Amino acid sequence: MTDIDLRLDRKVQAVIFDMDGVISDTQVLHAKTESELLARHGIALHPDEITRRYAGVRDQEMFEEIFGNAGLEMPPLEELLRDKWQSIVGLVRGNVREVPGTRALIDALSAAKVPMAVGSGSRLSFIEMVLAELGVREKFAAVASAEEVRRGKPEPDVFLLAAQRLDVAPTDCLVIEDGVSGMIAARRAGMQCIALVREGGGREYPADRIVENLSAISVAALLAPLMRVREG
Repeated sequence: MTDIDLRLDRKVQAVIFDMDGVISDTQVLHAKTESELLARHGIALHPDEITRRYAGVRDQEMFEEIFGNAGLEMPPLEELLRDKWQSIVGLVRGNVREVPGTRALIDALSAAKVPMAVGSGSRLSFIEMVLAELGVREKFAAVASAEEVRRGKPEPDVFLLAAQRLDVAPTDCLVIEDGVSGMIAARRAGMQCIALVREGGGREYPADRIVENLSAISVAALLAPLMRVREG
């Protein structure tokens, strides 16, 4: 039997969580809303495909790429954003569920006095609403939204802003992400990254470690440098 712990190459001083799909199940609501919105403009894109390709990507970049690939003129961005966020806020209020395993890790990190932040592609007001609905807002010392930076994921800007607000060097931060664009952003920020991937299938991800549930993560292991592999 081989027991592999999740020790990383560098000791973790702070943890930055993506939100949609990592803390809350709201990624499925994003994808459903976006799929229905795109259908009204003649573009058929399944919610699962939206999640696979665009989880964590800022709305502007996502819509521009999708309409461009479809060879269609994109409606005014303000119109698309208004329609999307009016729909998703209505879906979310009172219906937010946490991602299994995440609350336990947040509580354990909080007990260990590890600074935490949220770095998300969602709007700041939406992030605050979701965290409040789940009762975890006070656990996070900082929140950073893609609407506050010039470039969204896969560029590193939102994670760099979160690290700045935590007053922790980027190289001392760990990012927990479920979206490939966010994993790439973490790497570009010089941060270590754990991918939360529930579908399995042996696919490779641009992350330092891959887990199916955050309950698999030991806080003690994160706070100790160097991964170790024990066989017995």
